[in-house]
Amino acid sequence: MKNPEVAATEACSGLLGEAGADALGRVLQSWYLVPDAKGAVGASAMAKAVEEARAVPSCVVTGRIGSGKRVAEVRPSVEGAAGGGVRVVRADKERAVAFDCVSARAGAAGSVRLTVAFQDQWDSEGETKLANDYLVIAHAAARALAKELGCRDGGGLPEQASALPAG
Repeated sequence: MKNPEVAATEACSGLLGEAGADALGRVLQSWYLVPDAKGAVGASAMAKAVEEARAVPSCVVTGRIGSGKRVAEVRPSVEGAAGGGVRVVRADKERAVAFDCVSARAGAAGSVRLTVAFQDQWDSEGETKLANDYLVIAHAAARALAKELGCRDGGGLPEQASALPAG
């Protein structure tokens, strides 16, 4: 039987990179994670859904700690027509990065506004302690999705989460 655990960098295939994977490990307090039953939904599956103008799948990951578990979700969504630039949205136990994508793969119109949210469904350390990690994960996933879609100028996303506009 195959071990269901994967390294944090593989939890959401092609979506997190090192910075995002490190942040996810800190949030879930586990470096080996279990993707949801659908498997590790990653950047290519998400981009394909955007291109085909259908519901974009999310990546749900569980970190196992002893007999307990902690769950988090990376959830992209199409928000309509492009316009608005890069924006950070803050909510309880969640951070989202919105951006515009102009690309031949961005649906029929060739441009779309995307929001990539990260939600911590288990937060034992408190919102303020993990807030930056939430943002790093959402930013890493947004950059990966922009790259996979071939968004012009990377969707305007900065290289580092610390350079995002305050939200």
